[in-house]
Order: sequence, then structure tokens, then C-alpha cells
Amino acid sequence: MTHSHYEDLLAQQLTMNRQTWTALQGHGVTEETELRLDFCYRAPNRKAAEALNNFLFQETDYDIRIESDGSVLRQEWRLEGSTQVTKISPEILDQWVTWMVTAGKELACDFDGWGTTV
Repeated sequence: MTHSHYEDLLAQQLTMNRQTWTALQGHGVTEETELRLDFCYRAPNRKAAEALNNFLFQETDYDIRIESDGSVLRQEWRLEGSTQVTKISPEILDQWVTWMVTAGKELACDFDGWGTTV
């Protein structure tokens, strides 16, 4: 993947943060609300997924699991996880997403987004 691929990915995720924050506010979420954020990465292979898993395990307190689609011909790997309960704001979300995209970039994995349950 090229450097611009990750720049585009980050720009897309930051744009989606705005939309998601607006939707969350519509459900009564404020900067004082504590939420658990669920996230997903796409990995090119198991080795990359495991490397990202190890990195996130060392750097965070996230609950993380590696998933595979099970296909023998074109196996795709995902790393899925959840943060601990935390307060969020648009600024915090932008900082977090930037860090998550960068962490994935270092290990050739694409941050595929986040969500939460209100």
C-alpha cells in the first residue's frame, strides 16, 4: 500500500467521525458519556494480524481477537477489538482514529472503522 492509501484512509475515517458523533448526539451521547468503542482492522495475512495484535496488546488495554473468513483460497484476516469504557469527544475520537490508522499502517493493516453501542 502506498503512503497516500493511508492518508486517504485517515481522511475517510476522520470524516466518518463527524457523522458518527452527530448520530451519537442524536442518541443522547455527550462528552460526559462513557462508551466502549469497538473497532476492526483488515490484515493481509495472519502474520500481520498477529503482529498488530501484539503491538496493541503492549500499547493498550483493549480486548482483541483475530478472526479469519475460513476460506482456503483467499483467506482474509481481521483483528477485532474493544476499548475499555471511556469518555469521548470529537477531538478525542480524531486523536484516537489517527493513532489507530498509524498503528495499522506500521504493520500493513487497514483500520476498518469503529462503532459503539449506546
